[in-house]
Amino acid sequence: MLTATMLGLKMLGFLMLMFSMCDAIDQCHEELILNPPEVLEEYGKTVTVNCSSADNGDGMYWKVGETQSPEENETSTVWEVNLSDWNVTAECIKRLNETSICRKELKITVYQNPEEVILFPTKHAAALEGTQYELQCDVVKVSPVQHLTVRWYRGSETNIKTDNFTESKATKGLANESSTLAVIFSRADNGAQFQCEAQLDFGERGSSPPVISSVHTVSVHYAAELKNQTEDVYGNEGDNVTLTCEAEGHPAPAFSWSLDGRSLMETESNLNVTIATNAMYICTATNYLGDTTKHINVHVMKTNVMGAPSAITTPDPSRQISTGCPLVLTPAEIVVRFGDPASVDCSTSAKGFQGMGWEAPSGATTSKTNVTTWRVEQMMDWATKPLCYVNRVDGQCYVMLQITLYKTPDSVSVSALDQGPMVDGTEYRLKCDVTNVAPVQKLKVTWYRGNEAVHTESFNDTTEIQVNVSSTLRVTPKRDHDGELFRCEAELHLGPNGPERVPTETSSPLKAVVHYAPVFTGSYSEEVDVFRGDNVTFGCSADGHPAPEIQWSYSPGVHVTVTTRGSQKSITVTRATSTDAGVYVCDATNKVRVVRRNVTLVVKDTPYSGKGLWWLLIPFVFVIIFVVIVLADRWKRHGQYTFVPDKPNKNDSGIPMTPQSKEASV
Repeated sequence: MLTATMLGLKMLGFLMLMFSMCDAIDQCHEELILNPPEVLEEYGKTVTVNCSSADNGDGMYWKVGETQSPEENETSTVWEVNLSDWNVTAECIKRLNETSICRKELKITVYQNPEEVILFPTKHAAALEGTQYELQCDVVKVSPVQHLTVRWYRGSETNIKTDNFTESKATKGLANESSTLAVIFSRADNGAQFQCEAQLDFGERGSSPPVISSVHTVSVHYAAELKNQTEDVYGNEGDNVTLTCEAEGHPAPAFSWSLDGRSLMETESNLNVTIATNAMYICTATNYLGDTTKHINVHVMKTNVMGAPSAITTPDPSRQISTGCPLVLTPAEIVVRFGDPASVDCSTSAKGFQGMGWEAPSGATTSKTNVTTWRVEQMMDWATKPLCYVNRVDGQCYVMLQITLYKTPDSVSVSALDQGPMVDGTEYRLKCDVTNVAPVQKLKVTWYRGNEAVHTESFNDTTEIQVNVSSTLRVTPKRDHDGELFRCEAELHLGPNGPERVPTETSSPLKAVVHYAPVFTGSYSEEVDVFRGDNVTFGCSADGHPAPEIQWSYSPGVHVTVTTRGSQKSITVTRATSTDAGVYVCDATNKVRVVRRNVTLVVKDTPYSGKGLWWLLIPFVFVIIFVVIVLADRWKRHGQYTFVPDKPNKNDSGIPMTPQSKEASV
């Protein structure tokens, strides 16, 4: 028996079946498998990719760019192509039925190793000591540049600098890139060799073979410098001595000599003279970067008829004693602070000597006794070299007193040699000035970053008078060095005869201000897929010093809303359409660099909008069912029905009974 209710249920079931079929028609039942899953190959090479599925559906084919390959009624399809197009795109498509497809895009990276890597100085001139010198590494015809890495090498050292171009705008096709290396050379760097190499790095997928530049040798020019700036020479009247002026420089220095303001004809580093009187000779060493002078004091020693020691420039007390000179100094060596008093006793054990004494610019003495004292109230003469001598029957002998006259610095200070703030990854120089210190060869300068000692420098200059010296600290700051304190400490290490506590002076600290390029923070996806009509938000934030400015770039005509919260700037695409699809670029910019992040928005058709229509159609379905039931009921009340009884009537006529309206009579 067919009833109105049954008819309504059948109609509802039919509608649900239709909706379920619509729902299934857009689903990719089987995963498409690409082999290889992605392509990484050199430009011009041929690649083959197989796309397979558990079933072939209504056919499979490849779509390359706008070109479609013939459909194949197989469970796999093969694409073979010569990679001669930098912008090639490909996707495997499986047709499920007449109205739906399943697709999978093949990720393709086409690359080309650099054609050439060239290293050269940006200025074709010699490097000057203490002056920034820049080398440039040009990478010619390479792709893709966002995978390029350039490494710098110095001699046999491990790479001293690495430049990555991962933040470069994603480009396809050949491009030229450059990397620079800024170095501040010292004279010890003369002849240093540099190289750079370029390599494409694809992360877990591997790297291409590096392309290496030729070797560049640096010539460092520096001013002439003397090994010592003062010297004392002692000898007897009439002695011939050779005065030496040792200096180095690049280019090699020229020499000139003078005596009492009068120029001498000698142009070599050595000068032969005959001692006549006390005199001061001046030697000047010069090249195009500057000149330096040395003062040589020639002293005439006292003699007697028995003779005297020959001229000396570096007396050796032990030699004098070993030859039988019976003199003893007490103490044998003294360390005196500039301006303090000093005294030393000289005694002899010789019998029958004719006299003894001290020879010195101040404090000179003579004595007939076996003990004599040299004494000064204030040590103010840097050139003082007292001699204690004794005259014996067989001649004169002497001993020279070893004096270390020291002076602590008037000041110690730190300053920056390079202008502007420090920049992350760029060499920067700090200078420690130590003024009026002596003797400089006993000086040690220690640099500190915070409480950590980072560099120590000693000085080989044999100058004995007070001088001004400086120490240079070369630092390559990192972002976490921002705000750290740098200071230097000057110590005079005067040996066992010096003061118990090492004389030390410390500079005031210099606070480092380090600027560094922006670094993106937060999660990030290179590609975002949304369905048509959906909303999507992209956030972009970065950390840097100075604080970076965030700027979004996108095609005109897209429907976006920009919001800013703290350091993050976000854009929201509302009810996405196909015109909103494309690349959205976030730039983070500060004084150091511009870094870029790309997000590709893919807008897909809503998967068989039947899913979305379900909720709209359900009320409509119930209305239909209700209408059907009402119509069926009215039909029952006013229409005509035929009943066939289960059992025949008494007359067994089998004739249908037709009821009549209530008004009819029986």
